[in-house]
Amino acid sequence: MMINIIILGVLVSIIYYEITDISPGGIVVPGLMVMYITQVDKMIYTVVISIITYLVVKFISGYLVIFGKRRFVVLIIVSIFINFLMQALLHSLSINLLSISIIGYTITGIIANNIYKQGIKRTIPSLAIVIIILELIVLVYTKLGV
Repeated sequence: MMINIIILGVLVSIIYYEITDISPGGIVVPGLMVMYITQVDKMIYTVVISIITYLVVKFISGYLVIFGKRRFVVLIIVSIFINFLMQALLHSLSINLLSISIIGYTITGIIANNIYKQGIKRTIPSLAIVIIILELIVLVYTKLGV
């Protein structure tokens, strides 16, 4: 079922992009996020780390020339580093949130890259819409026993 959700996520993401000309955080991201639909804290944490990553790289790009593939790589590396720092901070504050972590190490970078290209106001709502559509499709398929 996992591979089916990812494939379905890619298809719905492409259709959404073709209709709206807005990428929902990347074509793979919504399908992967739906796999964690019962862990909303992970989904929110992943989006928050993505937004922080975007802000940090946007600040850095005021001082360094970062574009294209290099920017994408920097976004992924920075998102991993920010996640590491956040986990260390939560641990040092004795906040036991072991279940909260990012969904995949590259997902935050992909979302941040889409935010960089089209803005937070377009990316995050689009991601949420496609996740909801996917979850509704999964629920219908589950009810039908497919």
